[in-house]
Amino acid sequence: MAALLLASCAVPGTGEDRPVTLTYWSWTSGSQELADRFNATHDHIRVTFEKVPAGTAGGYSKMFNAVKAGKAPDVVAVEYPQLPGFVTQQVLQPLDPYGVTDLGDQYPDWAWRQVALGGQVYGLPMNIGPTVMFYRTDLFAEYGLTPPTTWEEFRTTAETVAAEHPGVTLTNFGTNDAALLAGLAWQAGARWFDSGSGHWQVDATDEAGARFAGYWESLIDDGLVTARPTFAEQHVTQLQQGTSLTVLAAPWTAANIQRFAPDLAGRWGAAPLPAWPEGPASGNYGGSSLAVPRGADHPEEAMEFIRWVSTSPDAVEAVAQVNTSYPANTTLTDHWGTAIEAANPYVAGMDLPAAAGAAARTVNPAWEWGPDMTEGFARLVDEATAWIGRPEGIRTALARWQDATVDQLRQRGFTVPE
Repeated sequence: MAALLLASCAVPGTGEDRPVTLTYWSWTSGSQELADRFNATHDHIRVTFEKVPAGTAGGYSKMFNAVKAGKAPDVVAVEYPQLPGFVTQQVLQPLDPYGVTDLGDQYPDWAWRQVALGGQVYGLPMNIGPTVMFYRTDLFAEYGLTPPTTWEEFRTTAETVAAEHPGVTLTNFGTNDAALLAGLAWQAGARWFDSGSGHWQVDATDEAGARFAGYWESLIDDGLVTARPTFAEQHVTQLQQGTSLTVLAAPWTAANIQRFAPDLAGRWGAAPLPAWPEGPASGNYGGSSLAVPRGADHPEEAMEFIRWVSTSPDAVEAVAQVNTSYPANTTLTDHWGTAIEAANPYVAGMDLPAAAGAAARTVNPAWEWGPDMTEGFARLVDEATAWIGRPEGIRTALARWQDATVDQLRQRGFTVPE
């Protein structure tokens, strides 16, 4: 009998030495590669990756429903704009009990504030999206252009392109991407939300916001840039044919450009966005944190996986070939630059590491997200699609979005002063 009991304890896959299995939900490129690399280097935890729709395309709803149904995954990817909504609706558990606060000094202050809400930390930054400008180095050289360093120079360059090369524009202003609209407003010094008074204040039409909107409206009205959905068919054709010379975006966008214009390898460069008169500054466009939902079965092991993703050079190398997102962790940025240029020939020579690093160091720290940006972004896309391209279209879209946002917050019980 003793021999049988001992033998039963040694059956493979049973007993206390059995690895803990975590379920990881995300849609970002490289997620499967992260899980595979982690599993290959860790024995006591096994990560099973499950792809979900992009967050605002149904992924976030799936996460909310899973938590409410008591079937939460162990780890989820949540973008920074949506994180406050997850917190206010009690979808995530704080990570403070699992040592997350010891890592705070490895991230830019502004990025850490994106996950530290209400005195607790609800996610660990994985990557960030400091705004940069991709430009066609071959056509810039052919046309005698240099990357503009100020928005005034950007307009002058746009005028030169339009006058000397009919049918060509300097860039496209995307009408379908609320996060990019926010990133450009952020870079201009706008502050859409402010909770510093203890109540939510919403102002998308302040002086900085009006300056940003008026600037782009003038470029659109004068035919110096196009206003179309980013990476939709017309925009992709512009990029492929060289009739749109730049893409205003973030480091992760290099992978999108590669996807839609694979034949243009070696013809792109990267530079920081042009500056407003106050000097160099960047906004943030995209990026995600990793978080642990309430009800997750293995929060300690989930934190170990999250920590590895956000702090390990091995994690950077795992995704370098398929994902060009800039790491949030400041100790990984040099390694990231080397890794993506070695792993991805499309990025090699683009000068993306230098441009991204310069942009990351100048992100305006004053920005704050509202408590429900999933719905907020959907509403902003609707307004932008309806109004951008019409007279004072950006200002109208932002004003209408602001009014609707205030109404929605009040309906949810938030105090929003007049």
